[in-house]
Amino acid sequence: MQRGTVFTDFEFNRVVEPKVNLVSCATECLETGERRKFWLHNSPKNQATLLDYFKQFKIIIGYACVAEARSILALGANPLDWDWIDLFLEWRMLTNHNDGLQWGKQLVDGKVKFFKKPKPKWERTEEDQTSGFKPTHSLAECTYKLTGEIRDTAEKDRIRKLIISDPEVFTAEQRKEILGYNDDDVHFLRTIWTRTKEEFKKLAPEDSMQEYFSQAVLRGRYSAHTAIMEATGYPIDVEATRNFSEQIPHILMECQRDINSQFERAPAVAKVQHRITGLKPELPFKWNKRPNRFSWNQKYAREWIKANADTERWMKTDGGQLSLSLEAWERFFPFKHDYPRDNFGAQMVRFLKLKQSLYGFSDSGGKRKNFWDSVGSDGRVRPYMNIYGAQSSRSQPAASGFMFLKPAWMRSLVMPEKGKFIAGIDFGQQEFFLSALESECPNMIAAYLSGDPYLYGAKLAGAIPKDGTRESHKIERDLFKNTYLGILYGMTKYGLATKLTGDTGREYTEDEAQEQIDIFEDSFPEYMEWKEELMESYRDGYGIQLPCGWRMWCDNDNLRSVCNVPIQGFGASIMRKSVDLAVRRGCSVIFTLHDAIYIEGKVGEEYKIRFLRDSMREGFQHYYRGTKYFKTAGAIKLDPFAWSPDYKKDSELKLADMGKTFIVPVSNKYIDERAVNEYERFSKYFSAPDTDLL
Repeated sequence: MQRGTVFTDFEFNRVVEPKVNLVSCATECLETGERRKFWLHNSPKNQATLLDYFKQFKIIIGYACVAEARSILALGANPLDWDWIDLFLEWRMLTNHNDGLQWGKQLVDGKVKFFKKPKPKWERTEEDQTSGFKPTHSLAECTYKLTGEIRDTAEKDRIRKLIISDPEVFTAEQRKEILGYNDDDVHFLRTIWTRTKEEFKKLAPEDSMQEYFSQAVLRGRYSAHTAIMEATGYPIDVEATRNFSEQIPHILMECQRDINSQFERAPAVAKVQHRITGLKPELPFKWNKRPNRFSWNQKYAREWIKANADTERWMKTDGGQLSLSLEAWERFFPFKHDYPRDNFGAQMVRFLKLKQSLYGFSDSGGKRKNFWDSVGSDGRVRPYMNIYGAQSSRSQPAASGFMFLKPAWMRSLVMPEKGKFIAGIDFGQQEFFLSALESECPNMIAAYLSGDPYLYGAKLAGAIPKDGTRESHKIERDLFKNTYLGILYGMTKYGLATKLTGDTGREYTEDEAQEQIDIFEDSFPEYMEWKEELMESYRDGYGIQLPCGWRMWCDNDNLRSVCNVPIQGFGASIMRKSVDLAVRRGCSVIFTLHDAIYIEGKVGEEYKIRFLRDSMREGFQHYYRGTKYFKTAGAIKLDPFAWSPDYKKDSELKLADMGKTFIVPVSNKYIDERAVNEYERFSKYFSAPDTDLL
């Protein structure tokens, strides 16, 4: 019978393989204080003994428990059979906009240094983005801040590198060092857990510690789910991805050449343009004969910014120059997948994002992590999922190994083997629906339930006649869509004017943007009132608590950032609940992406897509159980798609569903509809390079 609680820390290597190679483990029983150490390397007998030992306990407490849960998997057990408390997640929550813990004295590289709270994001220079203290939430940082103990991080790094080097045999001295390192980490876990509870009680004295404990276990359970996802990994077409990686210079060159073609002008036109804008008829990229490649014409880019953008609000370097960083361009041109042609800012974002993503596939000689560092010998990718990485509790996977955070046309490289499928389901317009339900705004709820909230809103405002359709009034409908998305993300008239200009291709003034905001406020007054009350509460010192218990404390100076947390975080809570329900129904969840969940299965078992859909609907309704909106919440839109080499291109599956038919669009590969043009342009590089051209 399971009883009691155990603190634990594992050491292992071969993290990109389906089963990590266990090296050692240290434990401490909470109730008795008994300490034990286990040498596991090449010892099935010791591993079996350790598993039997763990079976005595109900709760496992560790730091960064995704690693510990993967170790339990390697022992041959299901980590979901235990309750987990992940002190790494609890420390992340304690420091989530809590200046008392987030700044001041910190342990960095084994030395105590003092750090002031940085300037607000919108006031930082380019250099500010890469300077100062950036919390890693490491065990050493946490230990120092909560206990005052200074850990020897250099020694820890040395032993960790020894473990990762994966020698066939460890010497007796190395074995002693590793077990001591292991035991040393466990030594601090009990105190950290005690201090964590004390700090939480200081921040939320009115809260029940019993409720906090149950919420911590809920967070820890997602660490166990993530361990299973990371161990499973996701499949790619290895050959196509290798071919693509080897041709990176040609892909970047083609993008540069295409961007140049958009801004080439006939001589007569160039003269007129020069007279109007003051810009010489130059191109964004210059051809250099000696290295035989393009270089970015940065002087021209800065001239364009001066002539076309708000230079007062543009990010600067420490030297006062206009920044040309991706972040600087994205502030004014927030494009993600589709980049309007002839829009200079959008094309600069396209170029910089592509450059950033492509370099992530190159071997940097160990200087930085690249995509191939996350690929196992079985051709599956196992990236760091970085759960609860955002202030809203959203996961923030490492982009280096996560194909779905790279340009959308690359997603076609994610490919199940023959006989298997991958299916993903998105929560359709989830944040709009959550905003409507949380604010109890009847017009917003009705807009969502209409099937097209943007068309509904345009009709409500009188911008489209009652009998208008999405097709007959596309421009007006899309204007409302872009406006709604901007306002829900907290944009003011300044940001919205920039967004509408980029989205529509015509210049929108700040006054016109404000008119759109006024229309939105008149249409959805209850939502605007709810949002203002939320901001008032935050300004008055009340932190934000999500339905799952995750907190953001009261030291965030960016109110636009604050207003995004309740809805984005609510969606993250729903996603985690849905994953748990889907796994309980027998689905193999391989990763999540914002408001979408992806599973893998055998062709012939597509009924599991229906299980995923049911789990996501139940997950969305879960936090409305017992409220008047429980039934309404069941109307959440769920948009499925599946792909497999066994499926025909652009076809569909018809699945039986309680006497009805559940239709799932399918294809032989995943080509994101927002990136069809880019896919058609670059997919030729998935084939082996033509050696005559290299």
